[in-house]
Amino acid sequence: MNTPDDLDLWKAASATVREGRILDLGRVFHTGMPHYPTHPDFEIGLFRRHGERVRGDGASSASCHWAFGGHTGTHIDALCHVSQDRRMFDGGPADNDAIEAGTASGDAAAFPAYLRRGILFDVAKLHGTACLPPDRVVTIEDLAAAGPEPQPGDVALIRTGWGTLWGQETYIGHETPGPDLDAGTWLADRGVALVGSDTAVFEKGPVTDAAPVHRLMLIERRIPIMENLDLEALSTSGATDFLFAALPLRARGATASPLRPVAVI
Repeated sequence: MNTPDDLDLWKAASATVREGRILDLGRVFHTGMPHYPTHPDFEIGLFRRHGERVRGDGASSASCHWAFGGHTGTHIDALCHVSQDRRMFDGGPADNDAIEAGTASGDAAAFPAYLRRGILFDVAKLHGTACLPPDRVVTIEDLAAAGPEPQPGDVALIRTGWGTLWGQETYIGHETPGPDLDAGTWLADRGVALVGSDTAVFEKGPVTDAAPVHRLMLIERRIPIMENLDLEALSTSGATDFLFAALPLRARGATASPLRPVAVI
């Protein structure tokens, strides 16, 4: 059920629309698309082909089969994605069987429809570069200078320029730019509802030994994370605040949902 707070957030979001132009913030899903090595490939094929079943009037149809990981391509991490010391965001045990059965809290079925004010922290543009180097940490100072002051309920997007490497081998790299724990805390303290970036891991990578920003967002603050965003057209537009819209798939037992987010500027 919608609440008065939702209505206020929608009004604030719609007030940012100036041109009425829609910009896709998500990647096109396709066979062979880049993905983090710990997640499955994306594959799509025809389950039924034209001509295999022909109706009496000569018509036939094709249908497709999809196979991919929930964290492949542009997606949103559910709260059940991360645990700490075998405890979940709600303090309960990390019960894999319950997650898989769709009976655990915080899976993708709990996602709302997002219609909020979005704000862009264009850190790459701030520093006059197309792409931050892989060892670059996004700091509080970067965020404070690169975008508007976040308001409670906002969707905060960080552009590092790493998205310009999409499709290249270096995109899925051992080291990638992103916010550190201090910068993540700065966003969380301002009450953002959702965060995302144009890298595969959101926070400063690598995340092989630790992922403190994921722990902060998903476990401590209950803020979902979007990854593999395409923020290039939004950066070119010059818009720093906009209407953000996204409808995650509400899938029981899913630790993430594929996503097609848009900005209306």
